[in-house]
Amino acid sequence: MEYRRAEVVVSGPDGVLLGSIALSGARVTVGRLPEANDIALQPDPELLVTRAAHFTLQRDGADWLVVDGGSVNGTFLRRGGALERVSARTALRDGDVVCVLASVSSGGERRFFELAFHDAGDSQATRAVLLDAAPACLSYEASEARLVLVRGTERHELQIRAQAHRLVAYMAERNAAAGGSPALCTHDELMHAVWGDEPMHTRTELAKLVWELRRKLESFGAEHLIESERRRGYRLLTCPGP
Repeated sequence: MEYRRAEVVVSGPDGVLLGSIALSGARVTVGRLPEANDIALQPDPELLVTRAAHFTLQRDGADWLVVDGGSVNGTFLRRGGALERVSARTALRDGDVVCVLASVSSGGERRFFELAFHDAGDSQATRAVLLDAAPACLSYEASEARLVLVRGTERHELQIRAQAHRLVAYMAERNAAAGGSPALCTHDELMHAVWGDEPMHTRTELAKLVWELRRKLESFGAEHLIESERRRGYRLLTCPGP
């Protein structure tokens, strides 16, 4: 059987992206200790994460399930803005975020390690042919809501979801206001551009959205057109104006 590709994007409680891990095999363990787990959640100074197999990701046919390992502090799932504790084997959907408690403030505020699940499905069944080495840039045509990769005389429209359109449109506007130079867009302003005042959205979701865009660009060898600046935000390399 040929399985669909699935990955998790892991972020720490401060929102810093810790890595993107492709899921493989029948079972992936997640816990505190690197030597005892496939994915280690560190640092964990309050020792809130179970040492081994706080939870596991288990393959079930074409699906991946999240299964809590009997942890004291629980495993949580954020889906559609709601955060609920995992009490049974639960099939993951694209965009789900698995959360593990990382800290609790004196005022009771909880912060989590977050693992954003991405199921590529068959969206890349037809892969683009790699282009030549001509310089590339991105053009966003706001009137038609089209994101186009431009390289030499070649133009390739990228199919992206609504949230990605809002992200790219905002970044393109910021570049235009800066005279065409790639403007640094902070995490907070990008989250507001994408979700407005909707509650329960995190930097992990923003990182996943950027990751999805980069995946679209990888087929053309152009993932560098979205730049990251650690702890600050992102830049989009758009085409110069006329």
